[in-house]
Amino acid sequence: MENLAQLSQDEQTFCNEGEESYFSCPLENGKIVSVCAKNNTDPDRGYVQYRYGSKDDVFVFPPENVPSAKTVEITDVSEGSIRGLHLKFSKEPYTYVVSSVSPGELYVSKNGKIIFDKECPASRCKNFSNKIFDEVNEAPVTKVDM
Repeated sequence: MENLAQLSQDEQTFCNEGEESYFSCPLENGKIVSVCAKNNTDPDRGYVQYRYGSKDDVFVFPPENVPSAKTVEITDVSEGSIRGLHLKFSKEPYTYVVSSVSPGELYVSKNGKIIFDKECPASRCKNFSNKIFDEVNEAPVTKVDM
């Protein structure tokens, strides 16, 4: 990916200037996960991308800037007094789940089985804004959300 944002000590993100950072945090394994968007005023406009890795090696999905309706869904996983959302990016056989359930988390499933799970340090996590519901299609809770 061209022109990924330089990481700063204050805000570690792969989002570029002019993009909205929906979620970003450094993980326990030293990598960073970011969800970046631009012109995403509804699911059929703009784009939302999942970005994961280190400064020198970033995985970007989707690799093209396509509308979120084609690549990402949001699921409300709130239960009782615990509020949480999952942004799910799917590329069979993988599903990349960015979770706002405190303290924030990234996990990856392959064929429905969790193969990667890392938490964010609570004080370093930037969580989703409420307007994301207008910008990304909602999806019901599935096995991968449990």
